[in-house]
Amino acid sequence: MSTSKHKTLETITPTISAQEFFEQYVSKRQPVVMKGFPDDKSFKGSQLQYLSKKAGNVTVMVEPMNSDSNQFGTDVERIPMSFKDFLSSLQNPDGPYHYLTTQYAFEDEEDEGMGAEGGESVTTLPPPTNALMDDFPLVPRLMGNMSLQQVNLWLGKSKDGSSSGLHHDFHDNLYILLSGSKRFVLYPPAEHVNLYPHGTLDTFHPNGLISYKDAPVRSDGLPVRTAAKARVKAIERKLETLAAAGKGKGKGKDKERKKWMDLHDEALDELAKVTLDAVDEEAFGFGDGEEDDFDALMGELDGDDGEDEDGSGSSNRNNAVEDPDEEEEEGSTLGQPDDDESNPESSSEPSSFSRIPTHTLHTHLGLPTTSLPLSSPQAFPNLQKCGKPYVVHLDAGVHMAFNYWFYPPTSKDFAGPYEDALVWEYLKTSSSAEGKDDGAKGGKRKLRDDVEDGRKKAKH
Repeated sequence: MSTSKHKTLETITPTISAQEFFEQYVSKRQPVVMKGFPDDKSFKGSQLQYLSKKAGNVTVMVEPMNSDSNQFGTDVERIPMSFKDFLSSLQNPDGPYHYLTTQYAFEDEEDEGMGAEGGESVTTLPPPTNALMDDFPLVPRLMGNMSLQQVNLWLGKSKDGSSSGLHHDFHDNLYILLSGSKRFVLYPPAEHVNLYPHGTLDTFHPNGLISYKDAPVRSDGLPVRTAAKARVKAIERKLETLAAAGKGKGKGKDKERKKWMDLHDEALDELAKVTLDAVDEEAFGFGDGEEDDFDALMGELDGDDGEDEDGSGSSNRNNAVEDPDEEEEEGSTLGQPDDDESNPESSSEPSSFSRIPTHTLHTHLGLPTTSLPLSSPQAFPNLQKCGKPYVVHLDAGVHMAFNYWFYPPTSKDFAGPYEDALVWEYLKTSSSAEGKDDGAKGGKRKLRDDVEDGRKKAKH
């Protein structure tokens, strides 16, 4: 009988077909380790010197390490820096070292996307990925018919390692380690009841996605209001198509029009309901002067190249994640934001982060840790009730990883991974048309649907 406190994952090669990958892992919400980079010809594993030459003039926001907790992913204020200067700082043997994590755009964009505080929004291709568009596929072949939510380059350095804390994502994560080392601790989504999330549960979806009352999302990762508004627009397009096809009369045409008109009335009622259900606009993620989540979403779903804790592929799928060395992180199942885990009572913590301190989790699992214990230890008895998590070590210094987030599938059908075909067909076709103009602007496609209150992306 094994005395190990954790399990190991299956390892596969990137030559697996997209359909087999979806059917054996994605649809089953089974994390897996892939040995090697995606086999797309356009994917290039880049060295720091190349990155500096190609994207050095782009401005990025970087995060200093929290000196009290010895980790990233806290409430330490981020600072602007040219990507070139950031890369140069990593070569300094004495530090200080910062961390390049999920980037946000700003309403009043200045200096390559940096603007006024409070106007943050997520982009599909945030800096510096917008300057590296020729070096990776927008949707890797392996991901088949999944819909892209965001692409990120995570980059940092730490003398002793660091952690971003136990949390979960809201999208499927294809995590590609380019250099350094990474450790993930992956708990099944169902263990959220034992992992002390900061948020109050709204819905635990069948595909493992966890939704919170402060920012409700559907099982496909779309905020409920975004989806309701998209349904209204999709039906209006259907009605316009019927009208353009001819004004002739006939039982068949009249019946078809009536069907879509009735559906339109129902969709309007649903949109009104979810709007009234919100206490105020901030519950939807947009306030004074901010962009409506639906209108912003229209500019970010146009990727067709060849798609929560997490993981669409490489390392984790809808499971808790953690990694040490150049950066440790833990998650619960489908992921996002992060904040100072050294203060479990902090009201600034995102819903998707656990109140269990990193040091406590590592000690429980018998794992090496660089995280510091709390001055006043607290008990988390339900942690003992959790089954053995998967622990994955990825070895490849500098920690660098390329990450894809995809909207989680709600169907086991490879050809149609999203059950709400009407909404997703509308979103994809609409964004494809608008995406042509966005691509000319360097990939700065704003997305408000995932920046709802308390749901900023996790800093992996």
